[in-house]
Amino acid sequence: MISVCMASCDGERFIAEQIDSILSQLSTRDELIIVDDCSQDQTLKVINSFNRDPRLRLQQTPQRTGHVDSFAQAISLAQGEFIFLADQDDVWPEGRLERMVKAFTEPDVNVVAGNFSMIDENRRPLGPPQVRLLARYNVAPWRNILGILLGRRAYYGCCMAFRRPLCRELLPIPRSIESHDLWIAMVGNRQNSVKHLEESVLLKREHETNVSSPIRRPWPVIIRSRLGMLKALLTALQRARKPATNNAG
Repeated sequence: MISVCMASCDGERFIAEQIDSILSQLSTRDELIIVDDCSQDQTLKVINSFNRDPRLRLQQTPQRTGHVDSFAQAISLAQGEFIFLADQDDVWPEGRLERMVKAFTEPDVNVVAGNFSMIDENRRPLGPPQVRLLARYNVAPWRNILGILLGRRAYYGCCMAFRRPLCRELLPIPRSIESHDLWIAMVGNRQNSVKHLEESVLLKREHETNVSSPIRRPWPVIIRSRLGMLKALLTALQRARKPATNNAG
């Protein structure tokens, strides 16, 4: 069984296309879980237009909590053996799910991480990003973790999937970390269980309201972010030695 976890918030413009691209690749026993974070536009109306599809499960947050908490809630609700993450404004290219599930057939792979190609608001290609994941990263887990801490590894949750047992170490997501993407990559690399795919497994849409659009941040903000990730790494190491608790690290 496959679980796809999506966080939505004011995504009325593109979410229908994304839902269509996901559902077209799921079997009848798979599920798409959407946690909506208090959308103020027509996002819920768009999602509810798919309510005849039993694979779609919608949850709403009582108050706005942010995309990291929304993804954490969706992951906690997932029932599938493999859990995929999806942003509300991207597009899954044909064959994406099959290619990534196939990567899990290799021994000791708990996380699969791929790359993306960029498209604009009208789905015109913009080309690949400059920084990409490489297959040689498969054998360099601690170098990957150092790369995460230094901002030199391009892990995006929308290009990732993981096995359900990983949730024992993933949840709850530490409050010290800004990005669920990097947290998943950190835990997977700590286990030496990440399979890096050099191919693009996603059409990532760039537009003016992207949550994950790159911006130039002041150095104090960058340093604070890096310290938060270092604290999260310590949490990952602690959870590796004992069962996860119910409190965020």
